[in-house]
Amino acid sequence: MTDSPPLRFIAPAADPPVSLEAFVSAHLEDVGRPAIREWVKAGRILVDGDRSKATRWLAPGQVVEVFPPPPTPHPAPPEDLPLPIRHEDRHLVVVAKPTGMATHPGPGWWSGSCVNALLHSVPDWPGIGGVAGPGIVHRLDRDTSGLLVFAKTDRAHKRLVRAVHDREFEREYLAWVEGRLEGSGTLTFPLARDPAEPSRVIVTASGKPAITHYEVERSGDARSLLRLRLETGRTHQIRVHLQQIGHPVWGDPVYGTPRETMALHAARLAFDHPCSENRLEFIEPPPESWDDL
Repeated sequence: MTDSPPLRFIAPAADPPVSLEAFVSAHLEDVGRPAIREWVKAGRILVDGDRSKATRWLAPGQVVEVFPPPPTPHPAPPEDLPLPIRHEDRHLVVVAKPTGMATHPGPGWWSGSCVNALLHSVPDWPGIGGVAGPGIVHRLDRDTSGLLVFAKTDRAHKRLVRAVHDREFEREYLAWVEGRLEGSGTLTFPLARDPAEPSRVIVTASGKPAITHYEVERSGDARSLLRLRLETGRTHQIRVHLQQIGHPVWGDPVYGTPRETMALHAARLAFDHPCSENRLEFIEPPPESWDDL
């Protein structure tokens, strides 16, 4: 192995004995066990200089050498784009996504996304699944602004994705909607992709559960300002839920009346750090374009 100097560990006396896989996993918490098993098969993990098996029991004093493979370069090009970073540590990055920027590259927009910007502004990505780049934890629509978190390591990615799935993320949005709306409420319309137009989402009894809480902060004849809290994170959830009650997001080009900007903003994000377990909270004011609304 010539990629880089190996990581060296000495096996201590253990009762019960520990396997090679478990021993390496305890020392390299950012690496998943499937990757460790692949490294063992590829001869990237040696015991006393020899190839071994992941299930091998280690004896006290044996030297374990690990030669991590270099991560594969991300296929998206790095780009110098304006993307404010609100927090960064060795496990994750929190950014304030501007309106009009996609979360990640995809068909039709291989450039210009948050991922492209982060590949430029954050050096030496450890790699997610062996690819040197940010791990997608959750998404915002291209026309939605606000807070997004990306993982930097496999361990952080796995734990953050699980936290989103288990509804442990607190996510609050601000939105201007069309028309006068007052009070508060909870929207529970089930959602699914429109089979006739997969880029759209529709309300259907056969859809997945979706829960949106809202509270009106300002009410007017032309539009109202809402604060919304998500329990689930379905695609276009807020936009479709608000359309369903007759108050689409102001400027929504798909579910409402297209305007110069869509007034939906991810204003608050709170979650437990995937490694330290400290509570993190971020608050981001709406973009300056809202001053003209």
